[in-house]
Amino acid sequence: MKCRNGGTRRLAVMLVVLLGHQICLPPLWAAGAVIKAIEIEGNVSVSDAAITQQLVSQVGGRYQQATIEEDIRRLFRRGDFADIQVRRTSVPGGIKLIYQMTERPMITTILFTGNRRLKTKQLLEKIPVKPFHTLNGAELSAAIEAIQEAYKEKRYYLVDVDYTLEPTDEGSLLTFRIKEHGKAAVRRIQFVGNRVFRDRQLKKIIRSKEKGAFLFRTGKLQRDRLDQDVALLARHYLNHGFLQVQIERPRVEISKDKRHLFLTYTVQEGQKYKVSDVQIDGDILTTVEELRSLLTLEVGKTYRHERVEADIATLQRLYGTLGYAFANIQPIPIPDESMGTASVVYTIAKGRRVYIDKIHITGNSITRDKVIRRELKVKEGDLFNRQALEESRDRLMQLGYFEEVNFSTPRGSRENSVHLNIAVKEKPTGTFNIGAGYSTAESVFFTGSIAKENFFGRGISGQIAVEISKLRQQYMIQFSDPYFLDTSWILGLSSYRTVFRYPEFDRKAFGGSLSLGHRIFEHGSVSVGYSYEDVKASNFLFSVPEIFRTNASGRTSSASLTLGYDRRDNRIFPKKGVFASVTNEFSGSYLGGDNNFYRLNAQGRYYQPIVAGIIGKLYLKSGYIKSFENTSVPLFDRYLMGGPNSLRGFDIWTIGPALRIPASPTGGDTNFVYGGNKMIQANLELEFPLYDPAGFRAVAFIDAGNAFAEEQAISFKQLRTNYGFGLRWISPLGPLRFEWGFPFKRRPGEAKTVFNFTIGDFF
Repeated sequence: MKCRNGGTRRLAVMLVVLLGHQICLPPLWAAGAVIKAIEIEGNVSVSDAAITQQLVSQVGGRYQQATIEEDIRRLFRRGDFADIQVRRTSVPGGIKLIYQMTERPMITTILFTGNRRLKTKQLLEKIPVKPFHTLNGAELSAAIEAIQEAYKEKRYYLVDVDYTLEPTDEGSLLTFRIKEHGKAAVRRIQFVGNRVFRDRQLKKIIRSKEKGAFLFRTGKLQRDRLDQDVALLARHYLNHGFLQVQIERPRVEISKDKRHLFLTYTVQEGQKYKVSDVQIDGDILTTVEELRSLLTLEVGKTYRHERVEADIATLQRLYGTLGYAFANIQPIPIPDESMGTASVVYTIAKGRRVYIDKIHITGNSITRDKVIRRELKVKEGDLFNRQALEESRDRLMQLGYFEEVNFSTPRGSRENSVHLNIAVKEKPTGTFNIGAGYSTAESVFFTGSIAKENFFGRGISGQIAVEISKLRQQYMIQFSDPYFLDTSWILGLSSYRTVFRYPEFDRKAFGGSLSLGHRIFEHGSVSVGYSYEDVKASNFLFSVPEIFRTNASGRTSSASLTLGYDRRDNRIFPKKGVFASVTNEFSGSYLGGDNNFYRLNAQGRYYQPIVAGIIGKLYLKSGYIKSFENTSVPLFDRYLMGGPNSLRGFDIWTIGPALRIPASPTGGDTNFVYGGNKMIQANLELEFPLYDPAGFRAVAFIDAGNAFAEEQAISFKQLRTNYGFGLRWISPLGPLRFEWGFPFKRRPGEAKTVFNFTIGDFF
């Protein structure tokens, strides 16, 4: 009985195990089953082939759970699917796998609502979500963040961004709903840790500013300026001896209402140091004493980093002039905290001497290579010379043909060589002007001109101009070649016809000139010239003295010698430099003319940038003419002053020696200004930028000068002076000048204010 019961229990256990085996058999069998077919379901925009290419599982292979998991990972990485399910069914000889795909929505249209401060185009450029692409959660979050960042750049820190996704017949419509709030401004800037310099001193140094009452104090926060602020503060402290100063990037806090920003700069000033010693170590090409004589850092004075930088530039320029293009100068300050001093060691590693391998010129679509190369003070194969390169760039800018000239010296084909890459940006050098206007001196006028500073890219300049007004008619043609026949000779040609109607007489003239010059030294030239002029004077006022009517007409045939010096940074619109010229002119019957005289004219111009785009200009001019005969110098050759090109506080041609003559046959007297045979003139200007992109500038000026007769000596006490201001515009018609002059020590009959409007540069 006992045995029987035991057998029954064993039979029951076997039945349970067998049943469990049958239940578990299909999964165990499927794990190694052969894949007979693979089907893709649910995909719309992604093709079956694109999906099956991602699968590791293949028809004919064995089913493995790890392989299915890898398939799912690969398909999710495409970013096209929101959900993936894999089913398997039994088929004869194996199993079939079914991949059920749920695609992410296809975005066909993106809209923005509520965006008044930023345009839709601006926002579309910022977000990663694009039309006709599937949408995933990561891109959507990034898009919202990008929109908020775009607003932060415009100082809108409180912006709510939400979205809706709506199905359409073509796909899905994604709408970003934006709620804008007020613009945030920097309300307070403070400094922590500063003991030597007060907050108000440091605020003047940094570029970030608090919002103020003036229009330019907007309190705008620009993230890129924060790093600049740190650099500016560190430089300020270094220039005042604080070698160990540390400035942290400012902490930016925003008020609860998101309308105010607070900047906090943390400063660790450290100790102030004086210079105890200056040494030079390393590769010494001359002597230590000679190199030290070039340095500006002074022993016993406060350490100033700006002087260290200047010393490095001086040493690099010196070594660069000797061919060491990559000389490395490292300043090493060694502080002594106990003494509050620091010794500075300039360590020089000169490297190898470098030669110029190839010269490449780019950007000159008009100007020929030879026009650029002839201004260079270096050529291929020359020893590298930094000073020569700097002067070469200055000479190219001086031409006036280019907006920008940039030099770079990358490594050449050999270790001891560099390429010289010259990149220029050309600007228009030709003008065609035609127009009409009104001048206070000449009433209504008409003008037209064709001018070109760089004909055919060869550096040749020329001009044809016509000016017609109530007082003047002028027809002129000019031509100049600074490198005649590709030599160092300078050729100039001109021809003109003029009619001037002075208050007391009319003057008609026809003439021309020829000059040939040569460069005699750096920035200097000498030229000889010949000019011819045929003058006819008529319609004299009845009361003009006979002495000035005699020999008023005739031919002038003269030869001249001119010395010139030009160091302007730009010959067309100079901002810096010096120009000077002296011309000696002889006219006589031995040259085929009627007039015999000697004339000396000299002029000098000085340009100096001051600060913030302000340019100082000084113009000096003098003249002297002497007749070789017992007659007076003709009226039309005498010096008359007053007007827009000399003394702007006085009417045109009203300053100079004068006589009282009858105003009319019926009586009354008037001044007849007959001019002098010598003159001096000085003009000082400050030119201020108003809107440089459009060519608008303001000017303030002081003028002084006078003309003196034969029997008078030049006297500075007799100079007439005036002051004034004006507006200048580089217009399509040419440089326009609007100027108001006010005389000092006004005499009876002279105007309190003189307004001048003219076309053309004064300097």
